[in-house]
Amino acid sequence: MPRKRSRLIAVAVAAAAVPLAFAGYQAGATGTSDAKGDSAASTAPCLADATTLLGDLDGDGHADKIVNPGHSGTAMTVQWGSADGSFSEKHSVNELVGAEEAEIATAAVADFQNDGTLDLVVNLVEPSPGDDSETARLSEYRPGPLNRADLSSDNSRHLDIGDRGEAEELRIANYGDDEYPDLAILNAAGDGQLDRSVRLTEPGTGPGEFDREAMEEYGEWGARPQPPAMPTDGWKHFYKPCS
Repeated sequence: MPRKRSRLIAVAVAAAAVPLAFAGYQAGATGTSDAKGDSAASTAPCLADATTLLGDLDGDGHADKIVNPGHSGTAMTVQWGSADGSFSEKHSVNELVGAEEAEIATAAVADFQNDGTLDLVVNLVEPSPGDDSETARLSEYRPGPLNRADLSSDNSRHLDIGDRGEAEELRIANYGDDEYPDLAILNAAGDGQLDRSVRLTEPGTGPGEFDREAMEEYGEWGARPQPPAMPTDGWKHFYKPCS
């Protein structure tokens, strides 16, 4: 059964330049609070702009930069942060997770467990050349901290988003007023049909499995000429601008 939720209205927020954003991110760790409070503040995710999230992905206590052009999860990059506030060169998530040449890699990053460390959902699939959909080669929820080399996690688990069609996009969504990010999946179900499938997140577990009632309440059906609407403001529901 899906949890009862009320819808939120997205509020537009002003974007901050990345250098200033990182300074603000670090400023959260200063002040008169105790050491534990300082640590929590210094790793709290924040938005540098609408498609750029700063937060600790590898668990080293420094802000990393995650850029998600178009919000679709298909061209995401990561830049690893250092103690001096600088960032590494850009790394393609597709390459880090080992996507093969013909595969589509989709990814979503958020603090799904609300524990201060960012997590990853990743799906790898080679699209079908015909009308039938293919099963994903890999579809996982990877709680942070993540390994820099390949974005692996010690606590990865299978997700069923790749079992019910080809996931063409993964987006962060908010289907209620709680503090746990949800998933919206643009799913190619075969025969030219598309749907917006959803996975609700429960405390301490990360994104859940397919639920018929949740799909009927929050999902949407469409086709190539008129695809279902997808959220573009998921991060804004959960993370404030860096300042």
